[in-house]
Amino acid sequence: MTEIINLEPFFSPQSVALIGVSSRTGPGTFNVLEQILNSGYRGKIYPVNPRGGSILGVPAYRSVKDISHSVDLAIISTPRSAVPEVVGQCVEKGITAVIVITQGFSDADDEAGQRMHNEIVEAVRGTATRVVGPNTLGVINNFINFKSAFLEFTTSTVPVGFICQSGIFLAAAKDFTGGIGIGVDIGNTSDVGFIECMEYMAQNPLIKVINLHIEGLQNGRRFMEAARRITPLKPILALKTGSSEEGSRAASSHSGSLAGEDAVFSAAFNQSGIIRVAGASQLAELNRTLWTYGKMAGKRIGVITISGGAGIMAVDACSKYGLQTASYAPETIAVLEEVFPDWMKAGNPADIWPAGMARGYHKIVALALNSVLADSGVDAVLCITPAYLDPAEDPLNIVDTVNETVAKHPDKPTAMWFFGPHKQKYAEKFNEAELVVAYGSPESAMYCLSELYKYHNMIKNKAYETTTLPPTGSVNLKLSTLSAAPVALNEKALDIIESCGIPAVNRRLASSEDEAVKLAGEIGYPVVMKISSPDITHKSDAGGVRLGISSEAELMQAYREMMEIIPQKVPGARIKGVLLQKSVSEGTEVILGGKRDPQFGPVLVFGMGGIYAEIMRDVAFRVAPVTKREAVEMIKETKAYKIISGARGKKTGNIEALAQCIVKLGELLGNQPEITEVDINPLLVKPEGCIALDARMVID
Repeated sequence: MTEIINLEPFFSPQSVALIGVSSRTGPGTFNVLEQILNSGYRGKIYPVNPRGGSILGVPAYRSVKDISHSVDLAIISTPRSAVPEVVGQCVEKGITAVIVITQGFSDADDEAGQRMHNEIVEAVRGTATRVVGPNTLGVINNFINFKSAFLEFTTSTVPVGFICQSGIFLAAAKDFTGGIGIGVDIGNTSDVGFIECMEYMAQNPLIKVINLHIEGLQNGRRFMEAARRITPLKPILALKTGSSEEGSRAASSHSGSLAGEDAVFSAAFNQSGIIRVAGASQLAELNRTLWTYGKMAGKRIGVITISGGAGIMAVDACSKYGLQTASYAPETIAVLEEVFPDWMKAGNPADIWPAGMARGYHKIVALALNSVLADSGVDAVLCITPAYLDPAEDPLNIVDTVNETVAKHPDKPTAMWFFGPHKQKYAEKFNEAELVVAYGSPESAMYCLSELYKYHNMIKNKAYETTTLPPTGSVNLKLSTLSAAPVALNEKALDIIESCGIPAVNRRLASSEDEAVKLAGEIGYPVVMKISSPDITHKSDAGGVRLGISSEAELMQAYREMMEIIPQKVPGARIKGVLLQKSVSEGTEVILGGKRDPQFGPVLVFGMGGIYAEIMRDVAFRVAPVTKREAVEMIKETKAYKIISGARGKKTGNIEALAQCIVKLGELLGNQPEITEVDINPLLVKPEGCIALDARMVID
């Protein structure tokens, strides 16, 4: 387990040294001291400026070494050339927390920046001093009115911890997350990073939800390990930027971290229990959902509406996000139909507008909400109402009525969506009570309720738990002895695949036409013939695959044609011969492969196989190793699952055997770091099991 470091001096300092703070103050100066004073921070402040004197009435010191008092936190904003030396001075003084605001280190385009970044790392190595930054706005703690930023920004205090890799996200936290309690911009992460800050926020009782803005990571597997420890305690939401190729390059330059492949990040988040949000707009509502509501026991949603059209929108959204429209119990239907007009049937959604206008809106809202929440077949409710607060429309002001009714059913979330002239004030009044959450649309309400259910269901089923690799000696192939340089394996790849427990087709390598005839006779017709060349990946495209060869004459003709066409299509390709295999039919072709990701290590890939694998791109990813449960989830995420399960009268493939192949390949990749890439394509899934028909592997 990662050692938990003390970050209190960063987030709750009793004393702060501002090293390099300017003596210029006022508009446009971006003075850190001015911002700290304006924020209402009540701790001791020690400005450090070579000129000495005083700044804004606060005595300034010429050097941090001149401060006779103890200092919890140093905030450095000197020119970058002075930063490494100043960090060293902080170490000498015994300051345990240092924030480096200055830019131009690993984010710079010159060698000097990286060299000075390394000097900062070396200055604190083996000491009690920890560093946030460089290239950062630092930290914010709204609970004590402290922020290290040189920018003025406002935010509301809510039980959310925010860890980001860009200062703008910290400055605009109110827009992105709906407010924060504690936040940190980790910048270039010379020292303190995601893992340390996540561990700190997990222990902080004031924080109920942790938010991450991620451009890239430095150690993906350690990040996953930390997240798996934390997500059972507190939900973690992640906004990953740099998902496009262009954005990935920009992110790597900005944060000094590798952005990595977006699909691999999604897999890692999923395996760690992290909820990935598609955009910043989802963070605020999902945050409030997670800290407001307790557990959501199931997926059955009741909808109470004053508009039939809005109710249909809610039902559509319910289906879209994997929730279910609840079937009301007869008792619930009876309560509703007693107040509904004769011409109207009660159901879900329940349109209460006619009854409300006839019998009093407050009364009908309370009756409908209470009866639906009391229904044992309902797990959560979405209530759709108008938003009016003017005295003239007081009969429509049901804020207090809803809060009073919901308070009687604390175990079932009640979501609100409303429309009308006073939406914002309505939302504020509901938010004050913290009993229900007001959403911007029925769709956003259903999205948030779906994530709430999935999070608590994950905790209940311990879905964040993973597997460990078997002892290395269980698969000891000594692949590093094959070559000192990267080498692609074809026929040998199937041997390796077979050795780890994945069945492979009966096959023989022939280096001549005569040998091919002899071996085909031993295997038994019909056979498949494939070119054997380390230089040809896509054999079919090069004319290097012949199927269903049923006689010696067909074999000889196919061999000669292949040897003639291959040099034309792939000039210079080294040809070792042909691989002969027994023809195998009746099954679904899938691709099972893996690669070594620079941040997460071995990663598994599964999807539709055969010649269209790259075109279809119907694939699922997981960071290896995986459990059988995770392997089955991979299969179900793809369109291949329906085909394997017997679509259009096709025989059902063996899902159990396929999942076992995925687990076995994950173990192989985890235990054999020399394997940088592997593709089993196709892997044939049959009713009785699986069989690898072809494979390619890169050893480095």
